[in-house]
Amino acid sequence: MMWLVETGVARAQETATTGSTFPNRYTGRQIVVEVGSETDRPEYRLLDNGLMYYREGSEGGFTKLGQQKKDTTQRTFATLEQECKIKTAKIEKPENPDVTITWKRAKTEFAVGWEKRNAPEVYEKFYEKFMSFFPRNKQK
Repeated sequence: MMWLVETGVARAQETATTGSTFPNRYTGRQIVVEVGSETDRPEYRLLDNGLMYYREGSEGGFTKLGQQKKDTTQRTFATLEQECKIKTAKIEKPENPDVTITWKRAKTEFAVGWEKRNAPEVYEKFYEKFMSFFPRNKQK
């Protein structure tokens, strides 16, 4: 009986640190990549717990696509935060970007966007690596 109580407490504490696993309510870090400038553009998300999501358009429902390994997820966030310096990047986002990369945590977000492959090299490499996590049939 005590084991059940301890397990329940451990699980409650585990999920309380990052909030919901549903992307819109997730309070931990997440990377959002939107491709295209149309309203129904595809959106790819990686949460810092490794869960990956996809949706078509900003109003559609999310499809869970699996989970990345912990070390891969940590490296991906470190690359975006330290090498790409997304929190301090001074790249002017065009009105209709072809690709937008956003780093989010709760209500804080930093975004970088570009048109027609005019991204700085570090972002282009990040984008290519990030998209390799997602199934080809979901990539646009």
